[in-house]
Amino acid sequence: MQKLLLIASFSETIKEWNDKINAFTGRYMDNAFIGGAVVIVIFAFGCWAISYLTKK
Repeated sequence: MQKLLLIASFSETIKEWNDKINAFTGRYMDNAFIGGAVVIVIFAFGCWAISYLTKK
């Protein structure tokens, strides 16, 4: 039950971040440098989150 609540709250957080990231990238993705930097940052954060959440 505890994990279900954690997953539900994490899902809501992801939705909020998705809206913020879409708003930010909508303005700056025309520039290749900023677009690449945003993709790299999101990828690095995703890798960190997966490794952190899968630790036993």
